[in-house]
Amino acid sequence: MTIVDGWVRNEKVYLHYLDNQSESPDTPIVFIPGLRGSADQFRPMIEALGSRRALSISLRGRGQSGVPEAGYSFDDHIGDIAAVVEAANLTRFCLCGHSIGVTYTLGYTLKQPDRITGLILAGYPAQYPAISADWIMQVMMKRSNEMPVPAALGVQHESVEIPLWERLTELSCPMLVLRGGKETSRLKPDAAEKYLQYAPHAQLIVFKEAGHRLWHPDFERFMNTLKTFLGMLDHMK
Repeated sequence: MTIVDGWVRNEKVYLHYLDNQSESPDTPIVFIPGLRGSADQFRPMIEALGSRRALSISLRGRGQSGVPEAGYSFDDHIGDIAAVVEAANLTRFCLCGHSIGVTYTLGYTLKQPDRITGLILAGYPAQYPAISADWIMQVMMKRSNEMPVPAALGVQHESVEIPLWERLTELSCPMLVLRGGKETSRLKPDAAEKYLQYAPHAQLIVFKEAGHRLWHPDFERFMNTLKTFLGMLDHMK
């Protein structure tokens, strides 16, 4: 299966995404990276899914996508997802968000619930954060190769805390919550249980040996977990 580069414009911002363009009847999946992640981070996952249609997105200011001077609000990021979905002609699909991408995934789903067959929420609470200036310093000093400084400044400047916990009750689609068992996990045990409180139909799986990047150290287990969930969605059509 060949993975191709896709491009779409969301107003003035050009967005890059990866797409295997499969015509399989199985449920497609779209990967949404975390704060500094890009589409390329999920290339191995797309490859591992074989013939299933799979995409991954570089949100504005990440990867090969454009870096606008402003326009980094929560809703701007949700708009990026919507633009890629439309360009890829997806109607019904599964969304998989990692890290802060979980919040963008939930934000899109709350606006377009009828298009989502299932959610994979990997390693983050249902709450968009107000990002601190300390985080910007860390990016500028250690991570500028992962996220341009103008994008980091924009995300931090336009971030406001947005709790999404209570809105989980509005969603009826199957939901898989994944958590790493190590201290580096961004989804702590009490927050993971909170998902089950507000979304009783959700399933929680803990990878005890994993931290924030749930596909390390056992990529095969991570992918088999995703494939099992996606297989369930296939049978629900």
